Amino acid sequence: MESVAVTGIHTEVGKSVVAMALSAGLGWPYWKPLQTGSPRDTDIARQHHLPIIDAAYSLEFPGAPLIAARLENVHIGYEALLNQWQQLPKPLIVEGAGGLFVPITEKYFFIDFFQALGCPVLLVVRPYLGAMNHTWLSLRAIAAYRLPFLGIILCGTTGNPSETYFRETFADVLLGEIPFYESELPKPYFLYEEHLARGIERAMRRPPTPLAMETFHKP
Repeated sequence: MESVAVTGIHTEVGKSVVAMALSAGLGWPYWKPLQTGSPRDTDIARQHHLPIIDAAYSLEFPGAPLIAARLENVHIGYEALLNQWQQLPKPLIVEGAGGLFVPITEKYFFIDFFQALGCPVLLVVRPYLGAMNHTWLSLRAIAAYRLPFLGIILCGTTGNPSETYFRETFADVLLGEIPFYESELPKPYFLYEEHLARGIERAMRRPPTPLAMETFHKP
């Protein structure tokens, strides 16, 4: 497997926690190509002594790259991003920003970027009001774009009543479940070994294929 792309159903769902845990456990460099706001996830990864590749674009405004770039008079070169990807050593852990349809430029979203990369996508889910809708929309988009799909990580086991729904409905693609941390990030290698290793390594042994919505037996 060349690399893994980590995305989420929304912002603040634990993508960075999962991406850094994968980087620590697999030993693959962490790359967040488009970074907005502060603190910068790449800096946090560096503090945890993870192998990193610096962001292609690092913007101050905490929002979608398209909006942050406009405010800061920065041009995001989408083709330049893809060219950089081609030249980077593999495998990598690639983290997106927000969800799949966060705009990178006027024309391209993160889902387009992940489609161009061609590496398996891991979807991070955190139960909250609206998460069921966001999860189903994300899965249908992954299926529609025929992205190779690795599975789901459930992040945020806080006793939310909907957690059981996620565990039961997505049991066939649920690769791990880690607590959601609102403050200090726990040690990434510990998270990988304790919560993710078995499911991730099992998923990586099978060829990643486009997601079929029939997997979930839903209309």
